[in-house]
Amino acid sequence: MGEAHMQHSELPDIENVQVVEKQHLLQRVEELAAQGMRFITTTCIDNGEQFDVYYHFDHNLQLTHLLVTIGKNEALPSITPVYFCAFVAENEMKDLFGLRVDGLNVDYQGRMLVSEEVPAPPMRKKEVSERRNGDGS
Repeated sequence: MGEAHMQHSELPDIENVQVVEKQHLLQRVEELAAQGMRFITTTCIDNGEQFDVYYHFDHNLQLTHLLVTIGKNEALPSITPVYFCAFVAENEMKDLFGLRVDGLNVDYQGRMLVSEEVPAPPMRKKEVSERRNGDGS
């Protein structure tokens, strides 16, 4: 299914992380739901050229985390067909990071937390270009 299980030593401070390719995300989330896992929230990390998106789940105080890494111009499939409540966290990622999420059951179009006056997603890293002095240095 294109997933790998990472050990705690590879990801500091996070245990039980399963790396999942975006095309397998919904299938893996369906499996977790069938096991009685409760969706908690998502975490988005802007790594410059890509996003790391963590999905956090709980069952009997045991946490499981799914990690999907996508490019900034890619769209992530929504997990709202399985966990309706995920629309809040997924809209938050759209608003704050500019992350594209396909198939949201409730889509605020990037305006759940920020107004139209906000020119760019506030948590998205800005592209940095090198500036040179007039003397070529």
